This record gives sequence, structure tokens and C-alpha cells, in this order.
Amino acid sequence: MKVFNVYGYTLCGDDAQVIADLWRAAGFKTRRGRPHGHCTTEVFYDGDWHLLDGDENIICLLRDNETIAEEADIVRDHDLMKRTHTYGILSGDSRETDEFSASLCVYDGDDRTGDWQSHVGHAMDFTLRPGESIEWRWDHREKAHGIWEGKSLLTGWGETAWARHGNGYWRYEPNLIRRSFLGNLVSQENLATFTSRSPRLHLGDPGRPAQFTVEIRTPYAIVGGRVKLRGLRASGEDRIAASLSFDGKEWTPVTEVGETGAFETTADLDPFFPPEKRARYACMLRVEIQAAGAADRVGLDGLLIENDLQMAPLSLPALMLGTNRITYSDQSPGPRRVRITHSWAERSSSRPPAASAVPVYPKDGGEAEGTKLTFEWQPPTDPDGDAIADYHFQLSNRADMRWALSPNFDRLIARTPNRGTATYSPPYAGLLNPDQTYYWHVRARDAKGLWGPWSATWSFTPRGPGVPESLELQPVGNGYTLHWQANARGRRPTAYRVYGSDEKGFSISDEPYKVNVGNQKDGRSPDFPSNFVAEVTNTPLAVIGPEVMLTNANRAFYRVVAVDGKGNRSGPSDYVAAPRPLIYTGPLLTGKVGEVWEYRPATIRSIGDLRCRTIGQNEYSAAFWSEEKPEWSLAEAPEWLTIDAASGVIRGTPPTPGEYRVTIRVAIPERGQCDQTLVLQVL
Repeated sequence: MKVFNVYGYTLCGDDAQVIADLWRAAGFKTRRGRPHGHCTTEVFYDGDWHLLDGDENIICLLRDNETIAEEADIVRDHDLMKRTHTYGILSGDSRETDEFSASLCVYDGDDRTGDWQSHVGHAMDFTLRPGESIEWRWDHREKAHGIWEGKSLLTGWGETAWARHGNGYWRYEPNLIRRSFLGNLVSQENLATFTSRSPRLHLGDPGRPAQFTVEIRTPYAIVGGRVKLRGLRASGEDRIAASLSFDGKEWTPVTEVGETGAFETTADLDPFFPPEKRARYACMLRVEIQAAGAADRVGLDGLLIENDLQMAPLSLPALMLGTNRITYSDQSPGPRRVRITHSWAERSSSRPPAASAVPVYPKDGGEAEGTKLTFEWQPPTDPDGDAIADYHFQLSNRADMRWALSPNFDRLIARTPNRGTATYSPPYAGLLNPDQTYYWHVRARDAKGLWGPWSATWSFTPRGPGVPESLELQPVGNGYTLHWQANARGRRPTAYRVYGSDEKGFSISDEPYKVNVGNQKDGRSPDFPSNFVAEVTNTPLAVIGPEVMLTNANRAFYRVVAVDGKGNRSGPSDYVAAPRPLIYTGPLLTGKVGEVWEYRPATIRSIGDLRCRTIGQNEYSAAFWSEEKPEWSLAEAPEWLTIDAASGVIRGTPPTPGEYRVTIRVAIPERGQCDQTLVLQVL
């Protein structure tokens, strides 16, 4: 309630707990995520856990392009995150940002228990007494709860948070002699009233002081305010003073009337609500009156307590040109009189763009070739002739467009490579399923910042091959052959493209590509080579073994992409991992007496994936920390052979001819070991 109504912005530590409470309120089980340096929540439904990251605006879909992944899925395969647009609709495309988000998903342990503490309790209901009112406003007057200097919040958000709140008002200006005021005071002593002359509220007994305490309680954080006292002070020896308290025990002076005769004085409450202190939702004001002379010559005619509130404008109603219907309701059990006032500035000098009327490609109800298509629509007209500055594109698997399919399909075009055009191209193939109907619409924003209405909802069906399934590495002789199956969904493939890499969770690429390696070496993003292995027409391919000479073969991980007869590609498959360590090379098995014999064995091993860890003060030290480092040794060998434990290079000069048995051993800590035995013939 506080996040959505009072603040309007959060960091992950708040966001994850808010989402957890929302899910639990809807009757779902939740658990806290385990990312590094980040906070998330997972929810259980449809028999599994799912991660929805409200802070970074991320949901990652599995390869079926339907199921929202759980965190463990992303830990296993970072490509699920790397192929997802991260940090929301206001962020542009950034491969490094997507990789950074993936690098936070590192926990691969079995213990995923535990949940966030519930913070349910704050409510937005309130009571208005006669003379009390609340005013909701969208603007702000440079008052906010949170540490700040000038206009810069120092809570981790900076200027972005400053623009995301408003300041409303809570006013209490009671009729001081009415029962509705006197009967609702926290405390009162020695008060009397006049109905027709000043001061209307005064002392009953001149020999004793009078006082009353009034409480202000609001569901919005109080960030400042003012108190106005109006009345009569006949003598300089009379005393009228006000003080403030938050607990009814400790009182701090606010003001003391210094004028004599009829007076009106205003005191500033801002110092009592410092932005860096605890947020306040209630306070008490005590007014004390003492008379040096007649009891009815010192007192109050009017009291106004006005507090500035912090509000989240996104929680307030949105008004548009034309008819706006606003419904009022309350929970008062009996008769009441309420006055509601609406004030707004109506600007009709500029009109928004019209709705886009025609989809250019794909046609409404038509088909599209492949899943990496370029959507195109007819630019709408603007009634004022203003230029179109941006478009909002959405695609869903639902005809009602209730939500976008994924963050890749909820985009502002000005923050994509398609900027300046009435087009949108998804970043990768395979983000949509062939033979499935999808729905999309767009709206336009003109150069003056006005958004037009959504277009009609259009539908289309992409055609192409489905993602290959059931990858498996089967041993054949001294190596392994990769097998897979065509997806029953989509066109029958005519070819397959195989990719291999030592990076766990790698993303396929036909060209060299830059990889965010965090703080490794000089911190720059180096070029990783293409990881394309080969294109074949059948479903098996030998990828590991001494006879396999294909580029990017003999790797730790493999994916397959299907290609149809029209050249359309599917998305990449899930990866399959090779057994490791595994020595996949073979030596020359003959040597000569007196000549150096050398063998450079190589093994399958993984470089891991990009992961963040804390080093010193840097919580986000990202690198390929889990690179596997083989340890080489000779389990059986003649004395004249030696091996380098790090590189595995074996070298020696045979002194005599004969047959020598050699067993080479490679071990990867916590994974196991592999032996290769050979017989060397020395002539």
C-alpha cells in the first residue's frame, strides 16, 4: 500500500517483498529468490515455481515461449535471460545489460526454501471529521520522504525518484465550538465556548490554564505542513502556545503567539518532518492557553492544521479530454454531507495522434515467414501536423491483449534499433512459436508528448520450423555423436545448424561477438569467436573425438537450430552437456630412440558462465569464475616420460626400443577424472 500509493518507486529489496505480499494475498505460495546482490520473489502455480522480477522488469520464458522460468532454470541456462529484454520498457537494447542480469543468477544449490517477511498491515482507509479534508494532487512542491539534497534523492534512485511523487494536502479546519470537534479531542482541560463573539474557544476558569490536543492521522506519509492560529490575546501576559508530539509524551514547541489583540499567526511544520528521519503518518498538536486577566479575553476563533502529504501520482485517477466519470463511495454507516471538488487544467490546443489504421506486415489474420520478422504498420496522422516521435508496440498470445507475451514484445520503438520508423524487429529468432496465432497493436506519441489511442488488435500466424528437441550425446568408439529430434510443431526442417561452446548457457552466434566479462583483465568486452560447428541435413553429427576436425567441435555444450526449405530458422534448442573431463585427442603411437616424443592431450572442460561475486567493496565483480582447470598426471609411464600438470604436455626421449604402456589421467576437481591408455612403439 505504501509503495503504490505513497512512494511510487522502489528498489529490489522493497519490490520483492511487495510482490510476495501481493501473491500471498491472492492465495499463492511464494519463496524468496537467491540471486547475488539482488532481491526477487518466486511464485508457485501450475505445479512449478516461476520468477517475476518487478525491479528489473524481467520475466524469462522457457524454450516453449509460454512458461515463465524459475530462477533455477536461469541459473542452469543463462541464455534464457540473455535473450530477454531487461530493465523495462524505458531501457534500450543492451547485450551487456542482459548478460549482467544473467550474471546475478548464480545459486545452484538445492536449498531454495525461505520466504520474505510479510509487511501487510498498512491500509489506505481513513476517517474525515467535520472540517477535515484530503486533496490529491499530481504535482509536487519539493517535499519527499527520503534523504535528499535540493532535488536529488540519495536513496539509490536520484532524480528518477524525484519526478515520481506528488504532494497532496491534509487539512483540518474545525468549528471550534461544535461537539464534532470537542468530542473528538485526544484531551481537553478547562475549555469554554462562545457562540456569537470572540474568542469562541477560551478558558472556563481564569485561575487555571486550558489546553486541548488534536490528532491528525493519514494513510499518506506527512512530509511537512503548517499550523494557523487565529484568535484574541488581550494582554502581553496572556499565553497561547502550540507544541507537537508523535507519541503523546515528548512535546516540541511549534509556536507561541506574540501579538496582542486580534491575531493570526502561522507556524511552519516542515522541520518536524525531516526527510531523512522515520516516515510519519500521524501527529498530535497541543494548544495551551493561559490568562493573566479575564478568562474570556484570551483564546481562539480559528484553527487550521495543514499537512503536506507524499503521494504516488500513478495511483491517482487519470483524466482525459472529454467525459470523465469518477465514482465516490465511503463506509459511513449513517447520514453524511461530503463536498467533492475537481480542479484541472484543460489543454486542448494540441491533439494526440490518431490510431494506426492498417498493419502493413504481417497482414491482419495473415501469415508471416519465420519468427524473426519485421512488423510494420501505417504511420498514423496527427490532427495538428505534429511529427510522430515514438510508438508503443505490444504483442500477446491473448486476443484481449491483457498482457504482453514477454518484455521483448512490450517496447518503445525509440529505444530499439528500429527508432524513427513505424517498424519493430524482435532481437532474435525463435521468440515466437510457428503455427501459433499471436495478436499485436501499436499506439503513437507525437512530438509534444501526447499518446494517441491503441490501434485495433491485429492477428497473424508465423510459419517456420520448431525448436529441435531431445538432444543427446551418444558414445561411438573414442568419441560422441550428437543426436536430436525435429519438433512436431512447425514446418519439417530441411537442415540443421549445430553450435558448440565451452561457455555454460552460451548464446549461439554465426559471427564473432562481444561478451561482457566484467572485471576480467582490462574490463573490456572482448570478441568471442563464432560458435557455429556445421550445417547438416540429418539429425546426427559426430562432434567429439580424435577424428572430428570441425571448428567449434570437441566442446562442452551444444545447441541445434532447425532450418526450413525457405531459409527460416528456429530458435536455439536447450543445450546438452558433454561428459567431462574427457580426453578427445589421440597421439602418434610410434617413436624413435634418441628423438623427443611429445603429445599434447586435450580434454573437454567448461569455462562456466559469467557470474557476479563480492570482492572487497565491489558486490558486482563479474567474471567467468567457475572455469574448470584440468589437472594432468601420469598414472602409468616409463621413467623417461614427464607431464606438465597444468597444460598436460607429455614429453620424453626414449633410450631404448620397445613397447611402452602409458596411462594419462586428467582430473577436474569436484567433477571427476578421465584416463587414456595407449601403447607406444619405439623403434
